[in-house]
Amino acid sequence: MIFFVGDGMGVSTVTAARVFSVGVAGQLVMDQFPYTALSRTYSSDSITADSAPTMSAMMTGVNTNQSVLGYGEGAEANDFNRDGDGEQPWTLLELAKARGMKVGAVSTARLTHATPAATYAHVNHRDKEEDIAAQSLPTAANYNRRLGSGVDVLMGGGRRFYVPGGVVDEEGGTGSRTDGRDLRALYTAAGYTYVWNTPGFNALAPANLPVLGLFERDHMEFEADRATDLGGEPSLTEMTVKSIQLLEHASRLGGQGYFLMVEGGRIDHAHHEGNAYRALVDTQEFDQAIGTAAQMVDLRETLIIVSADHSHVFNIAGYPLRPLNELPYRVKSHAAGFASTAEHGHGILDLAYDINQTTGHVSEIRDRTGIPYAVLGYLNGPGYRATASRTDPRADPFPGRGGQPSAGPWDQSYLPEAAVPLASETHGGEDVAIYAVGPGAELVRGTVKNTHIFTVMKEALGL
Repeated sequence: MIFFVGDGMGVSTVTAARVFSVGVAGQLVMDQFPYTALSRTYSSDSITADSAPTMSAMMTGVNTNQSVLGYGEGAEANDFNRDGDGEQPWTLLELAKARGMKVGAVSTARLTHATPAATYAHVNHRDKEEDIAAQSLPTAANYNRRLGSGVDVLMGGGRRFYVPGGVVDEEGGTGSRTDGRDLRALYTAAGYTYVWNTPGFNALAPANLPVLGLFERDHMEFEADRATDLGGEPSLTEMTVKSIQLLEHASRLGGQGYFLMVEGGRIDHAHHEGNAYRALVDTQEFDQAIGTAAQMVDLRETLIIVSADHSHVFNIAGYPLRPLNELPYRVKSHAAGFASTAEHGHGILDLAYDINQTTGHVSEIRDRTGIPYAVLGYLNGPGYRATASRTDPRADPFPGRGGQPSAGPWDQSYLPEAAVPLASETHGGEDVAIYAVGPGAELVRGTVKNTHIFTVMKEALGL
């Protein structure tokens, strides 16, 4: 069983990533899965949820409240009513481990971040990341004993929550633990193989299980920036391949199979930054990891489910024409910029263009003041332009990612326009998609609560 979670990968993100990667008529790997459904993502206390209750719902089958990991709806964030947190429902990873299966959690975010943490930890607030880091350490006082001998594969970012405050780590960053414990050493003493860079990662073999890979002080790099990482961190696809190899070998010896959760965590973070380019590149890499996994396993005996914890307020706007080379007819004439739209993510990272159906001329679609606009935008976030009038996106002085003006909507640093000024763009509350292939995939159908994903996985594994 492999569960892929695209953090923040709403339907608009999937659509935009499809156009960006393979064109509007192309297919992503996840598009080709035979069973699909819509998943409702609301939490017990909110219409638009964060990753903690949504991932908890998918991992336990129990709905809970904002910021809460691994408890039911009787637990509020930080137990602000001081009435206790109540029961801790079992996660699918815990159930699999108790069954004798090998288990793993992989993420491009911090391993202590809400989505990966929901597989193995129980806390009343997602920000208690020091606590979360220790809950998977077999020798810790707060160890989650449902994990038995421990999580077999843990790979991602978040090294600072394993390193004492003030201590310099392998890449020159500093730890942030307040209890003075160096969890890297403690995990090693508990039998884990600890790696932090590509050479260590590449050397991993089945004999090295269990494994703790911490490739960044904080979140791992965006896929678009990964080549510049000091330690040469692996990609999400590479971590997925390595995890499957390790878990499959170990599970063959034990005969009980494995459960692996893989999160494309930085799709979400790019959207929060208002940077559509990086969100699409990370979604593209996430889809590649899915495809690689599907080729590695026997789909007659391995269920793969792909979904998202929530969406974002990310939109594909207007009525943009497809690129010139994709049109089924010859246009009479066109604005100069239209000729290059195919180079800009098949037109998704460009201005919106349309054709005059009388003259056959293609030009930029303009707002009611006569200014062109881009195809992609956000309802809120850091891309809000605090000016009296809009500006042509190709000559927009608004600072992009890193503070520099960008060349246009196709620029890697460009921040698409946002309607409401916020320092960080927010999640969206609409349904997200579920994609499935393999034994038990036929249970993925209709419009369901996200807790249904847990039920499908649990039944497929016979837990």
